Amino acid sequence: MSVFALPAWAGIGSKVGGTAPTVAPGTPPAAPRRTPVVKRRPIVRKRRAPTVIAKPRRRPRKKRSERRFIEGELANVGATGITPWENRFGVVIGPQRLGFIYYALARPELNYTRQIGNRELSMSFAIPLRFEILDTRPDGGFDNAGKLRAQDWDEVSDFAQVLRYINFGGKEGHIYLDINQFKASSIGHGTVVKRYNPNLDLNRRRVSVGFDAFGDYAGFETYINDITSPNVMGALVFFKPLSLIDRKNYFLRSFSLGLTFAADTKAPMRNRLDGDDIDNDGRRDSELRIDQDTFQPQSITTEVISYGSSVEMKLVDTDSVDWKTYFDLSFLETGIPTDDPANPLWTNIPTRAMRSKGLSWGHLFRLNFDRQGPRDEPLHAVRIRLELRRFERNYLPSYFDTLYEVQRVQYLSAQSSRQKVDLANRTKLQVVLGREDDKMDVNGFYFETSWKIGSHFALAFALEGNDKTPDNNFFVHLEVPRLGNWQFLATYHRRTANTLGDLFVGGFGNSDIFIMKGRYRFADTIHFNAEAMTPFGIGPDSLFRNAVTFNLNAEFGFSYGRK
Repeated sequence: MSVFALPAWAGIGSKVGGTAPTVAPGTPPAAPRRTPVVKRRPIVRKRRAPTVIAKPRRRPRKKRSERRFIEGELANVGATGITPWENRFGVVIGPQRLGFIYYALARPELNYTRQIGNRELSMSFAIPLRFEILDTRPDGGFDNAGKLRAQDWDEVSDFAQVLRYINFGGKEGHIYLDINQFKASSIGHGTVVKRYNPNLDLNRRRVSVGFDAFGDYAGFETYINDITSPNVMGALVFFKPLSLIDRKNYFLRSFSLGLTFAADTKAPMRNRLDGDDIDNDGRRDSELRIDQDTFQPQSITTEVISYGSSVEMKLVDTDSVDWKTYFDLSFLETGIPTDDPANPLWTNIPTRAMRSKGLSWGHLFRLNFDRQGPRDEPLHAVRIRLELRRFERNYLPSYFDTLYEVQRVQYLSAQSSRQKVDLANRTKLQVVLGREDDKMDVNGFYFETSWKIGSHFALAFALEGNDKTPDNNFFVHLEVPRLGNWQFLATYHRRTANTLGDLFVGGFGNSDIFIMKGRYRFADTIHFNAEAMTPFGIGPDSLFRNAVTFNLNAEFGFSYGRK
């Protein structure tokens, strides 16, 4: 029997017919076969971070004291001069026309501005010297060529004109001081004193003073028209009683109760006529009596007094929108002559007491947009004021207004510049306050809007009208404080139109005012100034006339420091 030896791989690990595999003698046993283990990396599932919707960062609301919200007027409406944008010393030289006479002007000037805390202190001083060149009137000519203009220095108030302005703070700021000879001024909401300018008479120069201050609980505003001899003045004092409850609440803090006062202590009641022919022109009683030293009309005067009350509250107060509403009740009082106007008395004039009243309901919206820059300054600012008025016929809102200095003597409508008038009794006191009260109240309105872009541009417009009296007014104003090397200001007023339609009739009326001032920096040492204005002066017919004058001059000097 033979035995066959099979290869080791033939039967290892297998069974054939149930018989165990045969292993050759002497062959070591095979090691058991191990299945290789494959190590797998554990599957780690990345957890997706939860989606977070980023909320816009909300700028923390600043305290009112820290917010740079533009307050006060946006434009210098009614101003007769412009403020240089730099600290500067120099002298202005050039020809100048005043009425019928040409002069050579030499005016040394000094302007200085510095920052005190977060407010600016600005000052300007000048000495205007005018030397006559030519008098264009028939009896004039070159007879007084080279003579210093005496009317510039013949009154005590004239010597104050060396002080052009001192300004600290801003209107509606906590502290405001304004000593000025070319700005218009208002008290409170302008119900009685609104943009009054005492310097539209070219033969008189006055330096006015305004001083305001207020806090969380009370405040005041004051104004006088002449630091040497004031006759027009106004004041407002107000209290904020609800601030005692919570001065952090804008509604409670803004609620105020005010008392107002204004007066002209030397208001012309009747103008004197030139019965003695002191100017030797032969016209006598057909013209006003003019003081030959001051060239001012002579009048019999009395007092016009105004007083009233107001309430104000703020309805909205945010970083961009400020809305306040107010109610003003005001009275005017004076004495009205009762003698025959055709045969007027000049002494012991009998009068009757007069008191009239008016009510105004106003809204003021102040809007600031596009805050930019490191100081978060508003780029655009808008103001909208709307007043609804109801008053008696012998009352006039804003009685002490832009043209008051002329109209207190001679109150003419815009269309009556050439008609014959009763010069003796054409004062504002008699024409307005002496109207017969027919017990039918007058309904009126006032609308004003202004827009300012940074410190480069300002535009303003206002319209004032009523349904019964010829006291309709409007103005438009454009101002460029600085744009490159240019500085510009222009204002046009039309006053005392008979109807709203007459405000937009062509031509230049007797009560129109036009002011244009321009300045160009040709070089640091040379600036050129141009102006076109309508100052009022006594003409040959002894009436106040507005004549357009154009002047061009050069300013030689140098800038210093920083403004």
